[in-house]
Amino acid sequence: MAATGIGNPAGAVITYDGGAPRIITGLARAQTISGGVFVFASGASGVVSSGLNSLATSDLLFSIDASGAQFNGICLQDVGSNEAISVVTRGTFLLVCNGNTAPGVLVKCDGNNAVLPVGSLAGNLAAQTPIGRAVTQGASGGYILVDIHG
Repeated sequence: MAATGIGNPAGAVITYDGGAPRIITGLARAQTISGGVFVFASGASGVVSSGLNSLATSDLLFSIDASGAQFNGICLQDVGSNEAISVVTRGTFLLVCNGNTAPGVLVKCDGNNAVLPVGSLAGNLAAQTPIGRAVTQGASGGYILVDIHG
């Protein structure tokens, strides 16, 4: 498994972007965030209204070590506390594998910047929070190619 706040030590290694990367921009919420770390949006409710003019970059605050249903994407570059952050929500990445995973299997994030199979659907809430699908086979502690769909 990857360490807290680290993810892939090589950063966000995107292999295919699906034709056009899907990136959203916000701010790093009071912490330094490394490229390649799984992030989630965190902030106050009601910061936007029905008009586009109500949305500002500062409304989207991102925190590290996303887990379960909180995954929004992967940080693309190292950023300092309260600095602008680019978060990719779609693409195919080399990620740390936490548990043996076969190609084609749905995966979720484990809270430590790694992925593992979501498990069976019957009575398993984790199966409802996949972040993508494995493209290659991966062994626990190794790397796996994952097509994410934040």
